[in-house]
Amino acid sequence: MLPEKLNPRDRWNSALLTVPSAISSSPRTSAEELQYFQYFKQESVTELSGGWNEPLWQTYLLQACHEAPFIYNMVLTLAAQGRSERLKRGTDLSDASHYHEMYSMKQYSSSLRDIRQYLASGNQPDIRMFLLASLLIFIFEFKQGNLDTAVKQVRSTLALFKNMRSIKSPVIVYNHDIRCPETLEEVIIDMVARLDKQGFLLHSIQSGKSDNKVAATTVLGMIHRSPDYIAIPDDFPNVFTARRYISFLQYWGRPNFANDAIKHALRHIQELHGKELNGPDLGRLVPAQEFLDRFVETKQWHSAMDKLLKRLKQGRNSEYRCALSVKIQGLATLLVMACETGFRIDTSRNMALEEVRNTYGSVRGLCEEMLHLGMLVVYDPEFVRCYVFDFGIIVCIFIILFATYDHDLEDQVVQILKAMRPRKEGVWDSSVMAGAAEMIVRSRTSTTIV
Repeated sequence: MLPEKLNPRDRWNSALLTVPSAISSSPRTSAEELQYFQYFKQESVTELSGGWNEPLWQTYLLQACHEAPFIYNMVLTLAAQGRSERLKRGTDLSDASHYHEMYSMKQYSSSLRDIRQYLASGNQPDIRMFLLASLLIFIFEFKQGNLDTAVKQVRSTLALFKNMRSIKSPVIVYNHDIRCPETLEEVIIDMVARLDKQGFLLHSIQSGKSDNKVAATTVLGMIHRSPDYIAIPDDFPNVFTARRYISFLQYWGRPNFANDAIKHALRHIQELHGKELNGPDLGRLVPAQEFLDRFVETKQWHSAMDKLLKRLKQGRNSEYRCALSVKIQGLATLLVMACETGFRIDTSRNMALEEVRNTYGSVRGLCEEMLHLGMLVVYDPEFVRCYVFDFGIIVCIFIILFATYDHDLEDQVVQILKAMRPRKEGVWDSSVMAGAAEMIVRSRTSTTIV
């Protein structure tokens, strides 16, 4: 049995992919609460983690329910919300679905009230509990379609974190480390940073507010830093490690090509909406050495990832399914670099494009491979069509639209995004992005060439 109290110095090594068995008891004894708590343990945790073995969701969050009443109420909130959504996905609009929805709102209100009372109590608050609560509130509000409210909640909690940690900087500077975080506070801050680095540009796409915030690259306004170079291992021991490396290459703390590509996509969508844009869309000028360094790292990552995929393919279990999603992320990175989507290289030679042609025959061949893997993932019976916390494949598939003008491939992009609905990944909504993809494809097919 795990301790019900969290030690501030509790450490864990997520790279080992081993998690202690979670607590079995609910902090309270109400039969109804126990049912929701059990549902959260058995269903919601798996959905939030997207099938990954994430200790934060599978162990520490459940422990935190014994630590703070508002965490427990948020867990019940998400469990009830999840049960209502599941019934609705099955087209069950019965009284049961409505009851779960009302119960969720009641528990949400209780959680917010508990937070206010805790702050007013005069006790020294545990900032870890507030950080964790802010992530749960973000998830609830985002699932409700309230992106603005979700982002404001996490921002306000980060402001509280800065105050309690006496951080004088106007923004939080996060130094990324390829090693896994060890303390619970580091784990939660790492989660917040992962959420932040997915890009604020989605706000304009998903809220319909195209207001020329093309320079923004984060959700919460954090500053991300990391080493200029990371050593990619020859082989990955597990998918968790492989994902951490590709996330680092894609988004974490360095000038990154993923945000360049999303800026380019946003600009295209703004143009379709008839928005007036400031300045030419030339994209960031990338020094040749920076591009070469990132390409070498990306190529090394694919070499190690292919070895892992070959081993996992024999079992075709949940880890293999996760590995396919991670491979798609890696291919999307290579695609963006090969097509120079949203940036320019300060050299005439594009090594990524040469690699794509040598390995896949052409950019189209790479897109076909991504779509093939995407269909394997999305049409797998175990694929969850609900909210998962981490960045997945929605935006990876979407970006294919800006690498090819092949109608067959464009139709497959739309098909996959539609098949994912109503899945949400981090800050990306498959329904919204499927609609944006359809709009782009229609604009292209309706163009008359004279």
